[in-house]
Amino acid sequence: MKITSLPSLPAPPYWLRLVLQAIVPFVGIFFSLVFVVVAPFMLLLWPWDRHLALLRCLFLALYVMWEDIGLVVECWYLRLRSPRGNSPTWDEDHLALIRQALNNIMFTAGKVVGFKVDVEGIITVGRPGHPLVVISRHAGPADSLAIAWLLASTAGRIPRIVLADVMLWDPGIAMVLQRLDSYFVPSRSGAGDDRSRGVAELASTLSDKDAMLIFPEGRNWAPDRHEGLVERLRARGEHARADRVASRPWVLEARSRGVAAIRENAPEADVMVVAHTGLDMLTGPGPVIRAVPFRNRLLFRGITYRSEDVPTDPDEVASWLDAEWDEVNGWVDAHVRQREQS
Repeated sequence: MKITSLPSLPAPPYWLRLVLQAIVPFVGIFFSLVFVVVAPFMLLLWPWDRHLALLRCLFLALYVMWEDIGLVVECWYLRLRSPRGNSPTWDEDHLALIRQALNNIMFTAGKVVGFKVDVEGIITVGRPGHPLVVISRHAGPADSLAIAWLLASTAGRIPRIVLADVMLWDPGIAMVLQRLDSYFVPSRSGAGDDRSRGVAELASTLSDKDAMLIFPEGRNWAPDRHEGLVERLRARGEHARADRVASRPWVLEARSRGVAAIRENAPEADVMVVAHTGLDMLTGPGPVIRAVPFRNRLLFRGITYRSEDVPTDPDEVASWLDAEWDEVNGWVDAHVRQREQS
């Protein structure tokens, strides 16, 4: 799986990551005390905030922090049990940590802010004996979290994740994923070709129990980002490309380089293409808080292709992905229109 679309930020050095792991429980205690002091005053906002949306969001953020602290503590415990990390259940133990944390977060998010997930039809997670690669649209709050939860709860596969190195600032996530041999993509500054090379290296090591998630748009869709992309393409004189992007208002341009690297290095992997909608227009903290409790559910659709039905030639991958993105845009557009009419 791959989780990206985070702002560029230099990764913390190794010594600082160790410090973060050591102090994060105390940070959690500090913010918990702050919340206990602040919460009664926030209740006074009820005449203006009838749903107590801000209070709910702050509580959920605090809860997620404590889940992350739990990952740190559990990782320490697993290290004590297996100092060299050579336990026969090493991967399975860490997969269980991720699955439990995601289950807890999704359950709590549903209760606190109304974050619910529905699936259209039946999602198959690839054939036994084949790795799984998931290619997804990226839009709305917590979509990567929800996809990771769906994969962990239904597929039971070991995540081999490519994600932005800014995630190394998150002690719990970083500890678990590093132990599962994940790859943290360097920030763009000075990264050179390392971004696609890391994807290729990870793909070449996938086993038949693994899942890899990639967002080929590279960042979260938002109306202003879509409009800005069209404007930049026109300013560069790439009018045909700009027209193509403009014709698909619900997706950003899908970059095929990473997908092609995966197909070249893991040709035996089955491929799932994921579309989703429901919280698309919640593109910032303000809209998210105003929408709480969420009235729309996050609706997913996943179509899985056999490995032999997906091309491996880079040019053919680009054409295949472009056609798939037409389908994703059309599916989202149809559901958005349906919601507007209901």
